[in-house]
Parts: sequence; structure tokens; C-alpha cells
Amino acid sequence: MLKLNDLVKVKSISEIASTLDFSGCLNGLPFMPEMAEYAGKIFRVSLKVEKTCVDNPTMYMAEFKKNDVYFLEDLRCSGKFHDGCQRGCRIFWKESWLEKVNDEIFESHQKTSLSDDINLKLKVKKDDEIYFCQSTELRNATKPLSAKEKIFKLFKDVKIGTYNFFEALKLLILPLSRKFIKKIKDQHPRGELTKTPVEVLNLQPGEIVEVRSIEEILQTLDKKGKNKGLSFEPDMKIFCGKQFKVRTRLDQMILERNGKMIEVQNSVILEGVTCECFFTFGGCPRREFQYWREIWLKRVPVNKEETTINKSKSFAEF
Repeated sequence: MLKLNDLVKVKSISEIASTLDFSGCLNGLPFMPEMAEYAGKIFRVSLKVEKTCVDNPTMYMAEFKKNDVYFLEDLRCSGKFHDGCQRGCRIFWKESWLEKVNDEIFESHQKTSLSDDINLKLKVKKDDEIYFCQSTELRNATKPLSAKEKIFKLFKDVKIGTYNFFEALKLLILPLSRKFIKKIKDQHPRGELTKTPVEVLNLQPGEIVEVRSIEEILQTLDKKGKNKGLSFEPDMKIFCGKQFKVRTRLDQMILERNGKMIEVQNSVILEGVTCECFFTFGGCPRREFQYWREIWLKRVPVNKEETTINKSKSFAEF
């Protein structure tokens, strides 16, 4: 079993190919072609993934089969082989695809390409409309957790350093409070509109933006807390009034729940701003990017940028 901060080398393409089934999966988890560029290179283990949220077809918490999956630093899928999907999902790594090393001198900077033996196995689509990737296959690669198992997993998360004791306590109390106390239960920001407005800023990667105040954002939402179908989630409120750098535009992405590519308008992803799963019982360490409508942001003139751009806020600040 690997530990936090262990140095590991991603095995060679031929070694990884020998672990995969006819669909290019190991225990239901695909090795995606976007992962091939990391073969032979060295990274630090940032987390053992004890559990993950799964949105297929509804949201639930699950454990990977064999419970042998890790995150390496903040490696994310480029979407290059999936027609340019821009979600930027964190990549899951099976322990069988990794090899522990003791020194960074083993790192290889040689460019890696897909070899014939693995290229024949890997697939990116199930049919003309449905894509095939780690996100869309999470349901097949995991097994659902009971409430008791979620609590046990949370204890393990504290032990391995995913959360501290204070954070773990919040991940038990907040969801239960939300369930039993009506005032806390409805934390979702909601507006009063039936038809929501649009703002086109044409933001580009590298630009600095400020998240508008919650009062301004409420003026853009309908009674379900959405703007043109996109939710402003409760844990996005902590970013209001803060400045961030635009990471990428969000023009298209593959939906986890059905594997279909959808077009997204007037939206971006902000650097370091990820889902914290504050109201998920037991928490989820996945840290997927939040999606931001441009109408929820305002461009910051270069001469008015803050000296230090805000990073993603910690759980303790919620």
C-alpha cells in the first residue's frame, strides 16, 4: 500500500497494457489514452482515494473495487482524445499501474506515445453519442457505501491525512444538520426569476476575475438556484468577493451521468476553485472543478489586481 507523499513512477505502457481487459479497464476503471503521456515519469502520491462521489444516474458515494486507487499530485485529464472535453477531471490511478521509487533521479523525461498493444485496447466511445472514460465508468468501477461504511471511511481519511479531526467532524455534523434542521437544510442559493439573464465576457485563460457578491448572483438565478440550467452550488458562496485566475474556458464537457457531450455557453473554470463537498455525508476528496457562468464574475483591470490571487478556500473557512 502506498502512502501520502510517496514517490512513484508510472509504469511503462507495455506493463500497464498487461493489466487491462478487452475494454482497456482494470476492475472496471479505464486507463485512458490521455494518461499515456505520464508513463515512465515520477510523481508524488497526493491521496489514497478511499471513496468518491458517483453521478450515475444519481449522486451517491462509493468505494473503488479492490480499494487500490490513488491521486498523483493534481494530474488531470486533458480531454485530448475525448474530442476536447474541458472538465479537467482528476485522474484515478490503480496501484498496479504504479511503482514505488526512492529517488527522483529515476524520473524519465522521454516523450511517451501509445504503443500498438495498448492502442488496440483503449476506447473513448461506446457509440456515436456515448463517451467512455474514467468518469462515465465510475459506476462500474466502484461499489456503493452504506452510511456505516461512510463513517468508517471518514476515520480512515483522518488516519491517512485526507482530513484533520475538525474537518471530519464537520463532514458528519453539517450533512446531518441539513437533514434535520429546516433552516440549514435549504442552503441552496435561490433566485426569483423564471427566465435567467446572460452576460458575455469572453473571458480567456490567465485573466483575473472577481466573483460577484451573493446578492448580485441571486439576481441571476431562478427558483431552483440555476442560471440557464447551471446550478450555483451552496459551497460556491465562500468564493464571493474573491479574485481568481481563469484556468480555461468551458465550452463543452462530457456528462458523467450519461456519457454525452454537451455544449456550455458563457462559462469558465477558475484556477484552484474546486468542489469541497461540504454537505456530503462523510465527504468526497475528488475536488472536481466548479463551473462558473460569466455573469457571476467580473473582469478585474490589470492595474487593480490583488497582489496575491486567492487560492481555493479551505474547508475550515466554510
